[in-house]
Amino acid sequence: MTTILEVTNLCKTYIVNKSQHNVLRNINFTLHEGEFVSVMGPSGSGKSTLLYTVSGMDRLTAGEVLFNRKQLSQLSQNEIAEVRLHEMGFIFQQMYMLGNLSVYDNIILSGYQAIKGKGDNRSRSDINEHADKLMRKLGIIEIAGHDIAEVSGGQLQRACICRALINAPRMLFADEPTGALNSKAAKEVMEELCRINREGTTIMIVTHDVKVAAQTDKVLYMVDGNIQGELKLGKFAEAEGVRERERRLNEWLMGQGW
Repeated sequence: MTTILEVTNLCKTYIVNKSQHNVLRNINFTLHEGEFVSVMGPSGSGKSTLLYTVSGMDRLTAGEVLFNRKQLSQLSQNEIAEVRLHEMGFIFQQMYMLGNLSVYDNIILSGYQAIKGKGDNRSRSDINEHADKLMRKLGIIEIAGHDIAEVSGGQLQRACICRALINAPRMLFADEPTGALNSKAAKEVMEELCRINREGTTIMIVTHDVKVAAQTDKVLYMVDGNIQGELKLGKFAEAEGVRERERRLNEWLMGQGW
């Protein structure tokens, strides 16, 4: 099994008003290609900081993050930006899109940015074709020409997933991607993420939602900047009922102090 993300003794410290705040403390974990891992924990436990740090969006203070055989702490900001553009995809609770562009143009933009660099031989036509394919697969091709203010939250989040996938990333990072959605839209988004994972994309997701975490392979539980526990649920089958997984997860979370 190929390792895609290896985190060793990761620490993240912020200095605020000359006071030191240790947000992450000696974090260690490994993710293999094709895994789907969720990170849970109380507010302020460091979940989002962990996701931002291991994805290179924020600089670590100490330790090592090895992503796809690249030591992120040894890369320049421009090199990390290239890794994020070509090898990572990002989905957030707040669905950041450019208001002056259509849904379709928001999706293809990072694809056009990627082909400006070296080693990407795709054409704009290739990007457009891939965007069409993604939007059809996620059931939103009919909103391609719409302004972002003209679509529902669920549609917009699925468009964000298309944007995250436009450069065929090795791994997706998602920070509360269902947090701003109603239950129906959240269910649809999770169905898409599970399908994407079954097709081979590694996913790391931060969530407060037990229903969301129960559909992932493994749950990491954080408290005060540390990973306090890990629960392996195994791969979620499409036809499998999620209630038993939710029950197992709820019992384990209660034992962790949830």
